[in-house]
Amino acid sequence: MSAPGRLDVSSSAVSPLRPSVRPSGSGGFVWLQKSLGAVAATAGCGLIVFGLLGLGVSVPEVVSPSPGSKYSTWVFGLVSSLVFVGLGRFLWKKGLSPFRLARQREQLLGFVRAQLRLRVTDAAAHLKVSEAEAEAELSVLLARHEVDLVFLPETREYVHREVHERGRDVARTCPSCDAPVSAERALPGEKVVCSYCQSAFLVG
Repeated sequence: MSAPGRLDVSSSAVSPLRPSVRPSGSGGFVWLQKSLGAVAATAGCGLIVFGLLGLGVSVPEVVSPSPGSKYSTWVFGLVSSLVFVGLGRFLWKKGLSPFRLARQREQLLGFVRAQLRLRVTDAAAHLKVSEAEAEAELSVLLARHEVDLVFLPETREYVHREVHERGRDVARTCPSCDAPVSAERALPGEKVVCSYCQSAFLVG
């Protein structure tokens, strides 16, 4: 991914360009992850139910043993039931993880599509996760070519490549007074105010 310095943009009052998104080519792998996750979640649910049933039988016997029953047997049953519940909970959470990540990436993808500029901090705030997690999810979208972004090191922002390339090819003059306007960091669709005539216009 390239990292150009400044944007060379200016004056054509047109509507913002909506960036396109390329389809993902990893649908089969995602489907496999979700399938395995569903199996793990189902198995985890079964283990939890089995463990709870075991607790329901073992706890009363441990608290008040029946005549002729072995106390150690019910203690072993109690411990085993707790293990089943813990293992089932682990499998349940792991099984739901692919669905949670897929939903999170869909949210991030929609957020990226709606932005002309994007910071990792903005994505983290939108997803309500840490910046490291948001950056990792953004890297996945970039690796899968679901979005095509250019990183601007001066502002530490991502912009859509086609928006960036379009902004480099327009003039930098005010449409009202034809004066030069400093709009190096403006993108198509953003508003710029001329320092000479104070006219506001949209960058083309």
